[in-house]
Amino acid sequence: MSSLPSKIPLFKLKFEEKGTIHDIKDTVVHIDGLPGCLTGEIVDMGDDVLGLVMEFDQDSVCALALGSTSKLRMGKEVRGKSEPFTVPAGDGCLGRMLTAMGQPFDEHGELKNTENIPVFREAPSLMDRAPIRRMLLTGTKIVDALTPIGMGQRQLILGDRMTGKSSIALDAILNQQDSGVVCIYCCVGKSVSALEKAMSTLVEGHALPYTIIVGATDNAPAAEQYIAPFTAAAIGDWFVQRGKDVLVVLDDLTKHAWAYRQLSLLLDRPPGREAYPGDIFYMHTQLMEQAGCFNERHGSGSMTFLSLADTQQGDLTGYIPSNLISMCDGQLILSNTIFAEGVRPAVDPQMSLSIVGGRTQPLILRALTADIRTAHAAYLEMLQLSRLSSVSDEAKEVILRGEAIREVFRQGHHVLCSQAELVILLYALRGGHLDHVSREPQRAFCSQIGGVARHLHDGIMRRLQDATELTPDLEDGIQQILKDWHAQEMDASVRSEE
Repeated sequence: MSSLPSKIPLFKLKFEEKGTIHDIKDTVVHIDGLPGCLTGEIVDMGDDVLGLVMEFDQDSVCALALGSTSKLRMGKEVRGKSEPFTVPAGDGCLGRMLTAMGQPFDEHGELKNTENIPVFREAPSLMDRAPIRRMLLTGTKIVDALTPIGMGQRQLILGDRMTGKSSIALDAILNQQDSGVVCIYCCVGKSVSALEKAMSTLVEGHALPYTIIVGATDNAPAAEQYIAPFTAAAIGDWFVQRGKDVLVVLDDLTKHAWAYRQLSLLLDRPPGREAYPGDIFYMHTQLMEQAGCFNERHGSGSMTFLSLADTQQGDLTGYIPSNLISMCDGQLILSNTIFAEGVRPAVDPQMSLSIVGGRTQPLILRALTADIRTAHAAYLEMLQLSRLSSVSDEAKEVILRGEAIREVFRQGHHVLCSQAELVILLYALRGGHLDHVSREPQRAFCSQIGGVARHLHDGIMRRLQDATELTPDLEDGIQQILKDWHAQEMDASVRSEE
């Protein structure tokens, strides 16, 4: 006898956890129930409001509301999604402005050619990393010459407010044009006008096609300001796994720490030094570990971090600055004193350093900058002595050389310097061509030599741009450029006398 088919339908069982809102504090929601949730997962609070699980115990869950809390009420039902917090990443993000949740807030419609990736993830392991061997040219002369940055390095930019930290970071993005480096500018806690200014700088510099902007301004909820750097790092990692080199600018981590402190106090975590929670060091370390240079197991790309942080009256021993210094591979220190003297950029070469970038610097730059830092230190010492008493002829020579060094490294906002132009300037500086020249001819030489050299010796400039060593034929080419410059200046002086 054949068996009859079963009349009983078979259903797939779907489990769904539910909880209720117990309390709401600003953007932090306390939920009863949801026993199976994990930190970093998403919960659905209804009315298109999602929550990010921050901590939990046996009876309740604390979640950050990713959206307006005006729609939430006590006793409202919350559903667990058992999904990690994800954002879109892909080539469709290039040239776009995104929120911390990965949603576009420009005028170009929905994102295309993207896929969702988890934001909070483990950093690549030690076995996935490779030595840092390539240099990232920033276009800022004093950085590329004295504190070079390697691809995969974590470099900190420290200084008081309004000393030019963002300008150096934006110049690094502008200088990546035609280099194949994907850039991500992450704005955290800054004003809307500051974000618009940065946006206009990138547009005018034609940097937007290879740049992604992730923004959480000061009027955004603290939850978004906390998430934004992790979102930028996750999007950057998507490109790294596909063999790309990525530059991430985090502007700035001081305000990111403020947002995390605010959330931690709302989560009833015990405050520590300066009211920051005890795990703020771990939180920033978790972010910084995303950067690095990686091998084939992780896509053979690299992710470089330029992290900005504020100081108070130049104090580098503050809690957040000292924490960040300990977890980065070097720092650029911007000095109020140098800034007040009218020197731009106001980088202090004596306090700034790069731990791993020096080994990535081409030999041609390393040879030309060997004694500059020492000569500048001697200049500062002699300058102090000259204010107290008269100095000898030898001391005057030291002061003249120091003034020439400072003039060579003087640079306006968003005025980029190529490697070829930097090599010519450093060669002229090493040869003493600028030591006994008055201030105006010095400035004319530093600002115009690049254009003159490209006009008269374009072939040499192209070779210098990619050169790694100062060969005799390249040295002859540089000397010819300097001769042509002096001949041109002589002709100009003769014409002016006539």
